[in-house]
Amino acid sequence: MIGEISALGCALCWAVSSTLTKSLAGKFEPLALNLLRCLAASIVFWGIIPFSPGTQALTKIPQAAFLYLMLSALIGIAIGDTIYLRALKLINVTVAFPIAQSAWPLLTLILAVLFLGEPITWSLGLGTALVLVGVYLIVAPGRKARFPFAMAPSERKGLGIGLMLIASALWAISISCLKLGLQGVSLILANGLRLPAASLALLFLILLQNPNPQSTKLRFRDLALGAVTGIVAFGLGGLLFLQAIIYSGAGKATVLTSSAPLLGLPLSVTFLQEKVTGRIIAGTVLVVLGIGFTV
Repeated sequence: MIGEISALGCALCWAVSSTLTKSLAGKFEPLALNLLRCLAASIVFWGIIPFSPGTQALTKIPQAAFLYLMLSALIGIAIGDTIYLRALKLINVTVAFPIAQSAWPLLTLILAVLFLGEPITWSLGLGTALVLVGVYLIVAPGRKARFPFAMAPSERKGLGIGLMLIASALWAISISCLKLGLQGVSLILANGLRLPAASLALLFLILLQNPNPQSTKLRFRDLALGAVTGIVAFGLGGLLFLQAIIYSGAGKATVLTSSAPLLGLPLSVTFLQEKVTGRIIAGTVLVVLGIGFTV
């Protein structure tokens, strides 16, 4: 049960981080916010590494594990997240988020079974289906959504959905690489290597996207809150996610962490005054049932 509890703990961290990040909407460019989050978590990990597992552990990392860790960071955070952000410019968030939340756990489970040799049982398959349908109901807009699906031109919709599926596939590949990279590497060191690599890639993309960025005034509170979201999501959440992969496997861990929208509901209702609808209640019931079958 260590893996399952870790996965749900990770989902809670991501839910808290997501709720905090919503309050920063419009204050940061997405890539810049992602860079700030990665840097903040990197600083925390590199403050811990000298004490556990120690800097000498850097020389003992297997070359194959190091390569897989770097690939997971570049494929998932740098390339995958960038394609995701590009997709958000073509389709609405209310369309993009349900696709992503449904596609990447399923693709990860498929890759884990086909290439990592992870077992699949009827209860895991049923639980996965219930969780994904429930998450879709929670995050998908209702009929009276403010930003309907038909808002974007059809050719942009097709390209946007295609990019979203590509991003989901890259995230799934990244998680598979991550599991392979955890062989013989401590969890703290693994994140301590992945996050700085992702930060460098994000910095390169920011400079490539806007060589002459205009200065934007940001309050210290916004910068601090952005850093906190990174520490919660990539720091504590990242550690729990890696532990979940080790003990439960990449497929099951990803399915369970996809329940983050459910765990974020009480926070959204309490702090963001979001309304609970019949779709959300139905989705909640399905996710809870799915988690019961999965664990």
